[in-house]
Amino acid sequence: MRAISVKFKKHVFVAMSKMTREEKLFRRENAVLEKYQQLSQKDISVAESKEALTKLTDRYEALLDQTRFLTWISGRLERKLQRTNKELQTNNDALRQTLDELTKSEASRSASAIIYFVAIALFVLEEYFVEPVINVMGDSASYSILIKLMIVLLLKVAEGFLERKITRKRQLNITVEQEPSPSATPQTA
Repeated sequence: MRAISVKFKKHVFVAMSKMTREEKLFRRENAVLEKYQQLSQKDISVAESKEALTKLTDRYEALLDQTRFLTWISGRLERKLQRTNKELQTNNDALRQTLDELTKSEASRSASAIIYFVAIALFVLEEYFVEPVINVMGDSASYSILIKLMIVLLLKVAEGFLERKITRKRQLNITVEQEPSPSATPQTA
């Protein structure tokens, strides 16, 4: 622990700071280091020096074993994390593909409903407004069939256009919903 002097209204306070996280984590290692640094500055006999060196070597060996073990654990955890990330990415891709398919399906259903309504309206209008004109011109069956085929083809083209437009709109809405809002992102100080 270290002393910190603080000036406050012409008074000096000496406060002991809390141990930092690193100091707590390596408390024993720092104590061993200090002990042997002090010992190295003393004038000691060869036997004491040999005994201190043996103890230091034993402690270093234990520390090295711990380091190897922690490195092995770290490697296992990193591989597990990489597997999990890969699995999450695969699941995310599958979900995105399913969402795209669902969006297209819903858009197709919506477009079909609109087109069926328009088709019914056009065929009814054709029967009441165009059919009498065709009857006046003569050969009513071939003109009537031709007009109805043109309506069906135009409706099919319109259905594809409507489906693409609805799909784009829904995908845009999904994208906007997935983006985090500025107020939702955490602020760092």
